Amino acid sequence: MKNRSAAIHTQPDRVLKLLILIMLIPVLAIAQDQNGDENDNDDESDPFIREFVYAPTIDELLEGEIFDYYDEVRAEQVARHLTNTGLDLGGGFEAGPYYSNPLYNQYPNLSTLRYNRVNGLFLGIRTERMQWHRHSTFLTIPEIQPHGFLGYGTASREWEYGFGLERKFGKNEWLMVGAEFYKGTATEDYRRTGLIENTLTSLFSAYDFHDYFMLEGFGMYAVHRSGRWIEAAFSYNNDEISSLEQNTGFSFFGSSGNYRPNPPVDAESDLINLDRYNFSLGINPRRALMFDRFTFSATGYMELANNARTDRDYRYNKYRGEVQFFYNLEPGTVLRWRFSAGSITGNAPDVKAFYLGGIGTLRGSPFKIFSGNQMLASNLEMKLGTPGTTRGTWLRNYNLHLLVFLDSGWITFNEDLVNADTPFEGFGNFDFDAVQHDAGVGIGTGAFRLEVAWPLRTFDSTPNLWIRFNPTF
Repeated sequence: MKNRSAAIHTQPDRVLKLLILIMLIPVLAIAQDQNGDENDNDDESDPFIREFVYAPTIDELLEGEIFDYYDEVRAEQVARHLTNTGLDLGGGFEAGPYYSNPLYNQYPNLSTLRYNRVNGLFLGIRTERMQWHRHSTFLTIPEIQPHGFLGYGTASREWEYGFGLERKFGKNEWLMVGAEFYKGTATEDYRRTGLIENTLTSLFSAYDFHDYFMLEGFGMYAVHRSGRWIEAAFSYNNDEISSLEQNTGFSFFGSSGNYRPNPPVDAESDLINLDRYNFSLGINPRRALMFDRFTFSATGYMELANNARTDRDYRYNKYRGEVQFFYNLEPGTVLRWRFSAGSITGNAPDVKAFYLGGIGTLRGSPFKIFSGNQMLASNLEMKLGTPGTTRGTWLRNYNLHLLVFLDSGWITFNEDLVNADTPFEGFGNFDFDAVQHDAGVGIGTGAFRLEVAWPLRTFDSTPNLWIRFNPTF
């Protein structure tokens, strides 16, 4: 049972300064002004430009840009882009959570065309928020850009909506300010599988790997980018989160029994008012190539909800950091490593807790078997394929590769964090013997891949088989 009556004291200013200092240290080592993503990007391009396959925004539909966009060369480029980045992670169909600032996810973050066990088939339209390379007008005022969404769920039988405005400032338009009112379904599980990927597994096999809640309220945000390498953001959100029930068990080929019940936002409440101050800082957030054979990306964010406007029983601060390394070890061999750490002080609702196990995390372990308020996780992968022939293209033949991976994770519920002043309390109790390890192999591309993973401890040796439509990261 969580201690809901504890007095919570935090020092967010000190933690923010420390986080920024830690994250900025690697920037000092960046001496080259080069650009390109892990596999295929032009040196002169801006990494914040989204290379879309199909971008269903209202402006692009009305202007007919999509229909004049393709020829044989472009079709091949699209195919290579998808095999590198998957259906979601490269932002090919929608920018969504994957090609936007991390604070995008403090707002409703699901696709406008989707299928899941809560909404059923959801049909909608959207103009994205937090996009650097989008220009329009509002009431003839230049550079005031409306954004939002409108859609309807056939199983939930509810309309969902959002409406906002944003504007860019400065000669190089490196500051973006916006606001939005919204009521829409959201998930904290967007890192586990991609949104389009999850629609496919739900619709065809009745495996829905996301848990959902309703998010209703308003928010204001500011995002700043510095050239190619740094993106920082702040968002204030005052909203209400509420539980949603499973409304459909339909799937073309899977049994309805495969669907899990959609859990409540907390075991003790289905409706929670939150007042949140959110900060994020990213270094090379688009994973642009820094050197011929190496690049990295780092992101940290804080969600501060420990204040008098948040429901008394659910005042918390959540911290998470992640760093990703990509190294072309030798021709045809790519080493990838993602390391994540997180901590929650105070009493967060269950929906905000950390979960490990299953697809996208510990791939050999049962789904979401581990949970807590403090977490360390590692995903180490080696890709073996045909060597590329041009700079920045580490693997060719449409990124076809063999994959060997090791997933490791440690998670706990630390009672000391309920009354802690900083998120670092309790990491001293980390024990290597308590770390869960899973290992596996895979074959395919970024857009379609088979993976088999075994738990190396804690559980029996029965493997998990995953069909993926995105890279794990």
